[in-house]
Amino acid sequence: MALTFETSPVPAEWNARIAATPNRGNLFQSFELGEIKRMARWTPRYAVADGVAMTIHEKSAPGFGTVWYVPKGPCVADTDQLRQVVAQLTETARAEGVLFIRVEPEIPETPEAIAAIEDMGLVRTHPVQPNTSTVIHALPASEDELIASYPSKTRNMVRRAIRDGVVKVERAPDTDETYEVMWSLWQEVVHDQELAVRSKDYHVRSWQIMVRAGIAQVLIARADDTPVASALITCVGDSAAYKEGASLRERPVPGVSQLVQYEGMRWAIERGARTYDMIGVPHSSELDDPSHPRHGIGKFKRGFTKDVIDWVGAWDIVLRPRRYAVWGRLGERVVARVQRREPGDTFW
Repeated sequence: MALTFETSPVPAEWNARIAATPNRGNLFQSFELGEIKRMARWTPRYAVADGVAMTIHEKSAPGFGTVWYVPKGPCVADTDQLRQVVAQLTETARAEGVLFIRVEPEIPETPEAIAAIEDMGLVRTHPVQPNTSTVIHALPASEDELIASYPSKTRNMVRRAIRDGVVKVERAPDTDETYEVMWSLWQEVVHDQELAVRSKDYHVRSWQIMVRAGIAQVLIARADDTPVASALITCVGDSAAYKEGASLRERPVPGVSQLVQYEGMRWAIERGARTYDMIGVPHSSELDDPSHPRHGIGKFKRGFTKDVIDWVGAWDIVLRPRRYAVWGRLGERVVARVQRREPGDTFW
């Protein structure tokens, strides 16, 4: 069976197809992420291979051809199914003159899985998305059981924050004020971690796209009417995720960040979610390394679920080996520089 494309699918219906894939899909394969990536000059294409729906992002790399990117996908169950999908992707992409395809399947990292992917001829590369390693909290059927599902320390922090009542977490409305608060708090993270990020317009528009599509909710925590933390929680199918968030460096009340996550999980349960991806921690082999840039946030997220999942990461399906070699040595940097419109703008 050959890969087929669909034209202009209904967003909710496409997301339902992503959620029906063998590993239940994720936010990064959603229709809305395709719309967000348009702002970075990617064009979403909607494909089905071996019965697996996937959102392929396509971008021109002047002088090299076209690049395809399947963020956090394809959403296959295992390397056997990945092999079938890769074969169909390769056949179609080669016919369209694509330079290479980057895939990031959520298959658990094991020596056997890595060997199988290498046997397919794929080349390991740097991940684009932040959750190559993550923690996923299994959500109970009701919010009454939610606090009880946490480790004791986190459970106590949430209960303390609720008991003290100093902080209130609201499901913020879709207003300019909400996004201004989010951006202001986000600058705390950018400053602390010395991040190179895209513009305010890009971030605000991305938040709006997800919220207005009904797949995301902004949470804002306030202490004495002062915003102290925010989070964007998403849900596609029964898979929820803590997409991004920020808080003041000096938290006025213990347990604020834990309370925000608790409220995010409550929202997710109401949406019918079964899992909650905390999005990004150090690899399981680096959890105890204090120099790792995600060491602190990793400790916080593991306060909800101790077990870390390491996915197999990012891999390139190389279709034009000579050009791909030049791309790796020099091409990507040159193209990114030529296409850059503002600080923080990258090829990916």
